[in-house]
Amino acid sequence: MRTISQWANRLSDWGEWVGVFGIIVMVVITCVDVVGAKLFLLPVPGCIEVVSLTQVATIVFAVAATQRRGGHISVEMFVTSFPKRIQAIVKMLVSLLCLCIFVVLVYEGIGLGNEYRDVGEVTATAQIPLYPFAYAFSVGLLPVTMMMLVDFVNATKEAFS
Repeated sequence: MRTISQWANRLSDWGEWVGVFGIIVMVVITCVDVVGAKLFLLPVPGCIEVVSLTQVATIVFAVAATQRRGGHISVEMFVTSFPKRIQAIVKMLVSLLCLCIFVVLVYEGIGLGNEYRDVGEVTATAQIPLYPFAYAFSVGLLPVTMMMLVDFVNATKEAFS
């Protein structure tokens, strides 16, 4: 489990930098579009599509870093009043549910990427192929899936030890 956790942390670090780069791209292209449209009457063609696709990639790749830091919201109001063993079982079940959801998301992202690639799906204005973004969605969620697996195994050990 330690190896999986280390890989997940490394991948989330990489994903965090992808997210930072995505934010920079969004800011630059938006500024160029606004200045070009207002001063020179030349907006950047496909700016909205580029910003939208970059935004999706930025968010997906930032999920793992947020998970690693424990930044996601969790509601523990009732669970904290339970005995420690019951808390661990609840944590185990929630981790299992999250793991299943992320496995499905990764699987469906790959399937969607395959579909987009096979039919040649592109954006309306800039004609940007969509399949790399569907694959990036799956890659971006892999570290989170790995973290959920580690959380599930650790919670299971805690619940039954």
